[in-house]
Amino acid sequence: MRVVFYYNSSYTSVFLLTAMDDLIKKGHTVYLQTTSPQGDLHAHAEKLGVKVFSVISNGIYGHCKALIRFCRRNRIDFVFSHLQYPSLVAVLSQYFIKASVWPMRHHADDVYLSTNKNALRVDKMINILAKRILVVSDNSKRHMISQERVSAKKIIVMPLYYNFKFYASCESYHIHPNVDDTLNLISIGRMVVNKNHIELLQVVKKLIDEGVNVKLVLLDTGPLEDDLKRFVSDSRLNDRVSFLGWQTDVIKHICAADLLVHTSVSESGPQVTKEAGLCSKSVVAVKGVGDVDKYVVHGQNGFLLSRDSIQKELYLILKQVYADRSKLKDMGMELGKAVRKKFELAPETKTYENILNGTVG
Repeated sequence: MRVVFYYNSSYTSVFLLTAMDDLIKKGHTVYLQTTSPQGDLHAHAEKLGVKVFSVISNGIYGHCKALIRFCRRNRIDFVFSHLQYPSLVAVLSQYFIKASVWPMRHHADDVYLSTNKNALRVDKMINILAKRILVVSDNSKRHMISQERVSAKKIIVMPLYYNFKFYASCESYHIHPNVDDTLNLISIGRMVVNKNHIELLQVVKKLIDEGVNVKLVLLDTGPLEDDLKRFVSDSRLNDRVSFLGWQTDVIKHICAADLLVHTSVSESGPQVTKEAGLCSKSVVAVKGVGDVDKYVVHGQNGFLLSRDSIQKELYLILKQVYADRSKLKDMGMELGKAVRKKFELAPETKTYENILNGTVG
């Protein structure tokens, strides 16, 4: 079969590399086309034998035209589009190509909870036009059925799976161990309301006001970045909170931290909590959000917060961890085992190969 993965980023993506590598090893011809300039993702994919392309256009019409032309020219059998914009292009293009189009949705209720009307319209269009929709978690499927009124028959849950060999190891970064009593926290996520950075910052402020030696690193950017920076400045936390923006070497930063704190209240299947486990780092996450309940066990390999009591519980957990960090290393190791058991490579019945041979959908 001739397969194209259609994506909007050139940053390295382990789940995409894993899927493409898997199909190539099974004898399929695999292409990667992005709506962004070529970058690290293309370089890594090309080494695996993927045929890589990028198409830059000023609008959706141009991208549709380019995808249609690409599929016809290369006799593509399957299109797997990831994330919202590529999926919209793909479902609009499906009427002009012979290829079977499979959009994959990576979010659950993020768009639904936001005030972005355009994003809501795009989700609605994809839901209507798509013949079937892949989602990465049961959480996403439940939301689409109950809130967006999408037929359950149209939705197929296919969790992201990973070949963890594509990740750099912590050892390769030569991270020096923490020698003082600082509790080094890291939080990774787009700076939007649903990621809930403000409650994390409020807890950090309270701890510091009480004399707790804690530092926080924030990765990624977003529309609320200026507001968050203003809160940090007004609270005189500039020497305690670092904004590092978008980073490609996420593993390096996780390895340098003691604990990953993920206060997001809207996820389909958060990748950063899995990456923390891969780094043998424990996590704090919100119970019932995304798929964290399937591999994070409170008090054993991580900590789970109640959605209606995030700030209070986070404060108590961080204060407890600061007082006694003796279990963090073992908890991180246990989380790593759970993540690998659950997500390394693929469940036999939930792969792109099964879609190609007709046993899924």
